[in-house]
Amino acid sequence: MHFLVVYIAEAHARDQWPAGKTISCVDQPTTIEQRLVNARECQKNLQFEMPMLVDNMDNTFHLTYGSWPYRFYVIYDGKLALKAEPHKDTFSYHLNELDQWIDNFNQSHAHTLA
Repeated sequence: MHFLVVYIAEAHARDQWPAGKTISCVDQPTTIEQRLVNARECQKNLQFEMPMLVDNMDNTFHLTYGSWPYRFYVIYDGKLALKAEPHKDTFSYHLNELDQWIDNFNQSHAHTLA
């Protein structure tokens, strides 16, 4: 099992939908080079240790998977097996539920994952 982050368009870009100086600290990139710079800064500032991919400027990943504001996905055998949604009121995840789903999935696919 591999975990990674996909950096998508800025949700609260300083020049589009600002939400305060701490959250809205960059403009919406207009080039892939600018998006890559923002992604590297995000990875560094949030100390992500897992690999990070960057969505293209057509926002293909975001438009395909509806990844706003953030989501957890499991893609198995080329198909979407799980799209975890945040709680509708708190916008937070119960990561223990995600852990349990992964454990159950691994147990039910033990014969094919070996």
